[in-house]
Amino acid sequence: MRALLLHNPNATSTNPAVTDVIARALSAELKLDVEATKRRDHASFLAAGAVDAGYEVVVALGGDGTVNEVLQGLAGTDVRLGILPGGSTNVWARSLGLPNAAVEATSLLLSKLRSREDRQVNLGSANGRYFGFTAGFGYDAEAVRYVERRYRLKRAVRQASFLWSGALAYRGGAGGRHSWPKTDITLSVEREEPVRGLKSVVCCNTNPFTYLGNWPAQMCPDADLDKALDVTALTRISFLGLVRIARTALTSAGVGRLRSVRLWHDQPAYDLDSATPLALQVDGDYIGETTRVELRSAPAALHIVA
Repeated sequence: MRALLLHNPNATSTNPAVTDVIARALSAELKLDVEATKRRDHASFLAAGAVDAGYEVVVALGGDGTVNEVLQGLAGTDVRLGILPGGSTNVWARSLGLPNAAVEATSLLLSKLRSREDRQVNLGSANGRYFGFTAGFGYDAEAVRYVERRYRLKRAVRQASFLWSGALAYRGGAGGRHSWPKTDITLSVEREEPVRGLKSVVCCNTNPFTYLGNWPAQMCPDADLDKALDVTALTRISFLGLVRIARTALTSAGVGRLRSVRLWHDQPAYDLDSATPLALQVDGDYIGETTRVELRSAPAALHIVA
């Protein structure tokens, strides 16, 4: 079986020694080539090239950002994706039931390749960019932007950096101090009246939305890889309200019971419009600012070894 191992040498929780061990293990059973990513979106280019070159499997060793880049090259093809967690959070790998340790996950991956275990899963897309587990428009995307500006902090304290960045995003996001209450997002979904006045929106292709340590954050508790997209929107933003939402999502599936939260389930398309440009993120990567987001479900778009 011809396989390509794409690894991010800057991934948070891996190193050259781990990558070498994994490459040797895969090479024992696969006709393996190895490529390191060198810049942003390089993994997308390499994955698309692997499709054209006739590889049967592309194995992504890295964090959620690396996996997301590989999705862009593999979506809509018959080439299978294998995921080996190497980042700080590894949301999608863990939501698929994979071990949160790259070497252990390699053993499981090889076992599934031997038995030809794979499945087709749905993806989401935000303005044409695929995502595996989530996209966010507004506050959570602003927090991601702050995380990316503090790479050293992320590497040092890993997931704790998101808590600090979340506080910074609350203070300085959306164009100025404490300006989130002025945010005005309109959500449109088929067969419903548009909902105006939303403050932040997250879209989920699966559950959980993210992890804090070993705790899953269930912002879209009913999201499912085999269904269309779920959306959770905030109707109000305050510091105490954000703390309450985070606590609820981390301890239960009851975030929809909060007064400041609205949920939509299993819809193929959502359109989001904002009066002012807001941050957009997909799978934990900041994409940029925009005033419009088109969220779409892509059924059976990816073959995954799981």
